[in-house]
This record gives sequence, C-alpha cells and structure tokens, in this order.
Amino acid sequence: MAHDIIIRSGSVLDGTGAPPAVQDIAIDDGKITRIGALSGLSAKTEISVPGKFVAPGFIDITNHSDTHLTMFRYPAMESMLMQGITTVIGGNCGASLAPLVSPDAIRVVSKWADFSQIGINWVGMDEFLAAMNSMRFGVNFGTLAGYGTLRRGVAGNDPAPLSLERRAEIRLLLERSIKQGAFGLSLGLSYGHERVSTTEELIEIAEPLSELGGVLKIHLRSEGTEVLSAVNEAVRIAREAGVAVVISHFKIIGRKAWPDAAKIFGIIANARESGVDICFDVSPYRTTGSQLYLLIPPWARRGGFEDLFARIDSQIERKRIIEALQGRTLHYDRIVVIGAKHPSIVGRTLAALAENMGVSPEDALLDIVRGNEGRVTILGRTVSGKNTAAALRDPNSLVASDGYALSQDAITSGNLAHPRSFGAFPHFWHRMVNDMGLLKPEDAIIKMASGPARALGITGRGMIAKGNAADIVIFDPRLIRDRATYENPYRYPAGIEWVIVNGKIAVSQGKYMDVRAGAILRKGTRV
Repeated sequence: MAHDIIIRSGSVLDGTGAPPAVQDIAIDDGKITRIGALSGLSAKTEISVPGKFVAPGFIDITNHSDTHLTMFRYPAMESMLMQGITTVIGGNCGASLAPLVSPDAIRVVSKWADFSQIGINWVGMDEFLAAMNSMRFGVNFGTLAGYGTLRRGVAGNDPAPLSLERRAEIRLLLERSIKQGAFGLSLGLSYGHERVSTTEELIEIAEPLSELGGVLKIHLRSEGTEVLSAVNEAVRIAREAGVAVVISHFKIIGRKAWPDAAKIFGIIANARESGVDICFDVSPYRTTGSQLYLLIPPWARRGGFEDLFARIDSQIERKRIIEALQGRTLHYDRIVVIGAKHPSIVGRTLAALAENMGVSPEDALLDIVRGNEGRVTILGRTVSGKNTAAALRDPNSLVASDGYALSQDAITSGNLAHPRSFGAFPHFWHRMVNDMGLLKPEDAIIKMASGPARALGITGRGMIAKGNAADIVIFDPRLIRDRATYENPYRYPAGIEWVIVNGKIAVSQGKYMDVRAGAILRKGTRV
C-alpha cells in the first residue's frame, strides 16, 4: 500500500539537537509514519530533496495575527506559511480574543485594530476556539489568555488595583480558559490597565498555572532604562508562583540601556541554574515595531484611550505631556509611521510630519495619535544589532516574529508592515547561521521549532518523530533568506521550497498552493 507522501534524500534536522542526517520520511493521514531508508516503499506523492534541509515546521510563539485581526482578513496566513511557519500562537502581550465576559473585555484590542470589523459570536475560550475552527486557517493556531482581556472583562475601565474579589474572579476565568484549551496567560505590563498591577497581584493571578501546567508569557514592564528591574520582576514571578515564564519579544530599547544586555543574560542563566523555568523569545531585527501612543508617558495613558484623548484635548494636561516628552531623548527623525487610519502619513518620520504640520514634534505626535484614534504603528531604529545577535545566540532564547499574518494583497491598504511579518524566520537563519556562523543548524532549529513547542507544552509538534503531526518545512540552506524590506515589506522569502501542514502540501516548489490545512490547537490535546 502506497504512503500518502514520501520525502526522499533530505538532510533531516529533527529538532532534538542531533546534526542533520540523510533520511526518508513517510507521511500518512496527516502524521509522520516512518523515518529512515525507505527506498523499497512507494507513495502517491514523492518529493526528492537531496541537499535540502528537512525540518519540523517553525512555531511562532509571539504572534499578533489575532489581535490585529489580520487572520480574519487573510485566513490563509500566507506571510507566515511562506516563511516556513506552520503554527502561530496568539493571545500575546495581555490581549486575547477570549474570554469576553463583558463588553469591556474586547476593548483591550482597540489599541491595534477596530474590533467592530469582525462578528463576535463567542464568550468563553471553548466557544472562541470552536469558532476559529470554522475559519480554516492556513497554519495551526493556538492561544494564550490575555491578562488585559481578563482584567478589563472583570474590572471594566477601572484602572485601580484589583480587589481580592476581582482577583479571585480572574483566577477562576484563567483556570477555565486553560482547561478549555488556552496554553497559558500573557501579561502586557507596559499597557495602561496592566501597568498598575503590583508584582504581588501578578503572582497571585498566575499561581493556577503551576497546577494546570500553563505557561506565563510576559511583555516586560519596561524595555528601556528600567529593563533590569523588569527582568528581575519576571524572575520573581516565575519563582514565587512556581510557573514557567517566557519573556516576549525581548529587546533593549535606547543606547543608555544597551550595556545592560550581558547582565540580563546572566540573571536569566542564574535563575535557570537555581531551578526557575524561564526563557525569552527574540525577533531577529534591529528595528522595533510598536504603537506610537506608547511613547506618551504612562501616567497620561492611564485609563485607556478615552482618558488619554481627554488629556490631549485639555490645554493644561497637554502641556504636561509635552514637557514630559521633551524630557526624553526621542529621535523623531528615526521614528517612521508604517500604519495608520489615515494612510497619507505612512512612510514618513515624525520629524518630517511635524515640519509639514508646522508644529513641534511633540505636538505632532499627540495630534497624530488623536487624529488616528490611537491606532498608529511605528518603526523605530532603537535596538542594538550586537545585542540582538547576542540574544539570539544565547542558549535560553527562542525565535519569534512578533508580527502578524498578511498576504501580498495587503499592499493595497496603503499601509506598510514590519518586514518580520514576511521574513523573520528566514532572516534569522541567513543572518545567524549562514552569514555570521553563530549557530549550528541543529541548534537553530531548536530555537525555531522544538524549543517553542517545549516552552508552550505543545505535544506532537516541533520535532520530526514517528507519530507526530506532519508539519514540515523543506528549505535550501544556501538560498534561504528574507526578501521583505522596510520600503517593500510585501515580499515572500527565498529558499523555502516546501511546507507541509498536517500532511497537506501548502507550499510546493516555493509556490503557495491555496491549501488551508491548519488545525486549532488546544492545550492538553494530542495529535
């Protein structure tokens, strides 16, 4: 009897850390069924790939396709699939699309997208995942429960510290979400409603994860001059709550804080040696992509967009905000708008926009935030390339895009995108493995596939092993590279030749096959 697919003569990187070995792989009914010398067997589809690497499909542990709502507009998720990603994890940075226990809960997404664009017909995590199953995505999708979503659902727009009763309610919602399939809890500690949370409150909220085996993903309270204390807080939460922690999109912003990198890597290494389960993921670029309003001082953002806009509109409060901005070292000539409600400002620096508007850069910043209802995405050249390389080489790091799914058709929107949404994983490989030679192929694959699977507790994926899901990427190690640029981000990478999702060929010889074979992943569910 013929197998469904046999991949022949590829150099297999299985995700265990073993060096590449030439082997054949048989696939049947969406699973890997045989590995080894299979010359005497036949298949309905045979893929001969001598000289190419065959690896487990990449797992993007920090992805925002859900909260940016792009997976609803582009359910095939081509920009993820074409770079070899077969699984994305949403619900990051404190924001998830479930559970929605009150109308206020979904408002946590409003900083990124207009949620009125989608039809919400779910409340709990179970209902949400069932609704997503009907979408037929191009890649597998799993999610965390966002603390911001839980908090807003329970406390509404109240930015005050949580009462004991509200903490208990959030813990119950979290427990229910994990049991219904969420992989853990995410924190977005730089955002207004979560920033007020004390470390003690976060430890108490996170404690159920220890018993349930969920992960805690943390968007640090600070990625600038206070990054050391923010990392120490993450270590403390991991230790005292007894939970596994992944720091999301680790980076150090601003030259003054760059020298702290070595200390931070040491803090994490020492914590792991003492028994704390903590690691971090990194987007492999020197530039950041974030929201413009986050440059505004935290006290002015407290209470959400409505309160922020009221302060901007107040002559007295606006003056206070501008004075605070002037006290910071912000290089407005390096901050580029890449997405906005009004695309006419896209592609221009804040300095150029301020000059065109005839106002100070600080006034321009506030007017742009206000005029675009807060949803302005920027690109900043504020990260050290040396630190990024060191972070990616660190044994406790994983790779993530920190982007969101798009297709090349998105170019018609008039907005730009960070190139990471089209090329993060190939960019990591060609820079760290090929160009700089800082990682062996077998170590790089751990950071891209089996490491994220282990960190999240995803079973049956992330490694090429008999019985695992047939999520596989085949690439040319000499040609793999990203082709997305800051000027034209809507370009698929080179060198990714085949992508198989749950046993279905979704990319064939570098071409997208219009196959949407992704599954909805739930914690605790085996392949």
